[in-house]
Amino acid sequence: MARLTSGSAGPPRGGRDELEGTPYRALRLLGRGGMGEVIEAEHRALRKRVVVKLVRRALAGDPRFADRLRVEAQALAAVSSPHVVAVLDLGRTPAGRPYLVMERLEGRTLGEELAQRGALPVAEAIDLVRQVLAGLAAAHRVGLVHRDVKLDNVFLCAPGSAAPGGGRVAKLLDFGVAKVLDGGVEPGAERPFPLDGPAYPTEAGLLVGTPRTASPEQAQCQPVDARADVYAVGLLMYTLLVGHGPFAHLDDALAVLRAHVLEALAAPSRRAAQPIPPALDRAVLRALAKRPEERFQSAEAFAEELGRIAAALGEAGGSAGAGTGAAERAASSAAAERASKGARAGGGEAGAAWTPEIGAWFEATPDGTGGAGARARVAPGAAGGAERVDARLFAALTAASTVVFSLIAALLLHGLGVW
Repeated sequence: MARLTSGSAGPPRGGRDELEGTPYRALRLLGRGGMGEVIEAEHRALRKRVVVKLVRRALAGDPRFADRLRVEAQALAAVSSPHVVAVLDLGRTPAGRPYLVMERLEGRTLGEELAQRGALPVAEAIDLVRQVLAGLAAAHRVGLVHRDVKLDNVFLCAPGSAAPGGGRVAKLLDFGVAKVLDGGVEPGAERPFPLDGPAYPTEAGLLVGTPRTASPEQAQCQPVDARADVYAVGLLMYTLLVGHGPFAHLDDALAVLRAHVLEALAAPSRRAAQPIPPALDRAVLRALAKRPEERFQSAEAFAEELGRIAAALGEAGGSAGAGTGAAERAASSAAAERASKGARAGGGEAGAAWTPEIGAWFEATPDGTGGAGARARVAPGAAGGAERVDARLFAALTAASTVVFSLIAALLLHGLGVW
């Protein structure tokens, strides 16, 4: 899988302005991947700082990549929400390289936040996830499914930089693999302009999204709707509460996909170092149901349930006094310490956390392998039985080896006249 190279921030390659001939002036390179570059730039006339996604020179003539950028730009332009990053422009350089311009955000990704702090306190995790759900709800209303909600695709704006009240605003990033639903917008909603799907549909049998955060239907390359995003947000909430995802113990992509389809999940309270309310346990597990019809049926429904839980926690906290805050801080500290000792934050495939505009679109390689194009085929029902057989075989071999070693020890002792 192509990855962005660490430490690439600095002037554009060779000091050349890759945006020469456009309304933008390149300032510094933020990252480079298999499909393009991410550049901090400035509008030449307005002196406004922006971020530009620029397709690689070698791929500029391939219409598939220009089309993917077009879908992302139209998707972002169609969604009106303070919790979705804003798109500002779409065009081509004089050299024919497609580019996408987005707002410049100050802060850090949720992946960076988790890596620094470990598991977040319950109330804070609920607040951030409700913001993510608000952004998704706006996307779903215009007929878009994100398909790649994960830690590195959620950005936490620095306090005061995006909210008049000075609070932290969560913004959803990277609609590069968003699905345009054939049924169009929800009843009562309107798109600002016609939104077309990709001109080059994904090949059948390809996983679209990130294996670590794919829904069971994505893992099996089945059709998806808004409930796939609900599943991904359930994983996000689980990760924020526990400090790592439910399948952090698995490294192989196919094993992770199989787990999404077949592996039963333990409640967050069984893995977290902090107390988790039973109602929140139930909400997270419902969002993570294997069958879409058993999940919350919309982002709004999930957010409403989290709102009820948050209200109940607020009432309980008011009656408990300062002791609750101390206990919560202690639990958060314990979770952070556990994370620093090796608990890996699940939910993302990127090798490092990046500025808000860098996501899965740049992780995929041009031939479609890895990232948003990782090929995966899961045979439902087969692997689960194999795992049980392996466990029984391991137990039988262990018992047999114990008997053999006991007999050898007895013969040796008898030969030495000890027994």
